Amino acid sequence: MKDFISKVTFGFLMAQLLPGAVVVFAITCASMSNTYGTEKSFQQITTNVGSAWFEDSFKTVSFLLISIGVGMFIHGLNWSVLAWLEWIQRKKGWKSLRGDLYWHKLPILLQLIISPFVMIIEIIWLLTAKKLYHLIMYENAPRIDSGKFSQFIFLQEFYLHFGQFYSHMAYAFLITTICILTCCIRSFGADRLVICVLFYLLTSMFFLLGRIQLGSLFKAEEELVKDCERSEKRR
Repeated sequence: MKDFISKVTFGFLMAQLLPGAVVVFAITCASMSNTYGTEKSFQQITTNVGSAWFEDSFKTVSFLLISIGVGMFIHGLNWSVLAWLEWIQRKKGWKSLRGDLYWHKLPILLQLIISPFVMIIEIIWLLTAKKLYHLIMYENAPRIDSGKFSQFIFLQEFYLHFGQFYSHMAYAFLITTICILTCCIRSFGADRLVICVLFYLLTSMFFLLGRIQLGSLFKAEEELVKDCERSEKRR
């Protein structure tokens, strides 16, 4: 029961539903901002969006279903990007994405400044893949001995859910930043600019936290696979 609650909370609510809800809410705000024009403040628009989505049960359920769908799309996009970067890693003979990927070699402060642009570059880079095979990620589970599989499960539970949460929220915040930026361009306001900068920084922080969590998971899995291989050789 405890494992089920953990998976629902961290694997679904935080990693799927919440990022999707953020995106749906942000896009709706941007749409209403365009409808209302300049006569309403950002706070008034967000209040109207909340009322529009949650005024009856049908709209609330629709909001949740759309949010789940968007969250699943973000999940697929994130893993596709990671699979593409993994393919590049193997192609170029890099030891790891953590140490060899161009932008992750930069100082952390600089990475915080450029991370939203890096995310956009990675998505565009993904579109240059020529085969679906290049977007299929290698899994370590088949190479783990049955005797050490409990360690593999522990690593998954310890790192994966939080890694997905940070990564998915980074994409959600990136879309939110773009939506707020479009609102600023249409009708500039100090409150909108401050919120745009805030979400830009949140995008950077969550993106790097996601890479740290997932990078730690992949590194730990690699070490576990090597340990299994050494055990196999000693037999």
